[in-house]
Amino acid sequence: MRCRLRKCCCLISLRVGCMISALVLFFFELIAVPLRNATSCCDSFESVLLVVYRVLDMVHFIGALMLFVASFVKVSVLVLIFLITSCLHIALYPGFLVAEVLIWDADLIDISLSICGLLLGIYFWLVAYAFYYKCKEELMTDLPTVIIARKKESVVSAV
Repeated sequence: MRCRLRKCCCLISLRVGCMISALVLFFFELIAVPLRNATSCCDSFESVLLVVYRVLDMVHFIGALMLFVASFVKVSVLVLIFLITSCLHIALYPGFLVAEVLIWDADLIDISLSICGLLLGIYFWLVAYAFYYKCKEELMTDLPTVIIARKKESVVSAV
């Protein structure tokens, strides 16, 4: 993908944008509709769907935590974990949004928060994607200097 973001919101660096993204995603996961009072775990389609929904939310929360940590340490693997969990969340979330409307009788506030969270999640995925490649590029530019420094250390220690 040749066209990547250079900054988040035209003013903020990608690193800070990822920190803000992770914090906003934490907020959306914390205000998500709590577990409804399903009596048994797997006795109905609604209960199974609810369990899958909450597991997906927990996985996405862990991915957002990885993004927050990655914004401090600049490790591309942690950003990749977020990208995978966020992609899974974005792909499956419209189905859960339909379930909120049809099965769980969610009110307008829950639906609007879910739609805003989904749209922000898509934008945050793009920001994290750009940050992922920025971390990889920085690693590639720093790698030759590390190799040269190690070679110099080995020559000095051999003498």
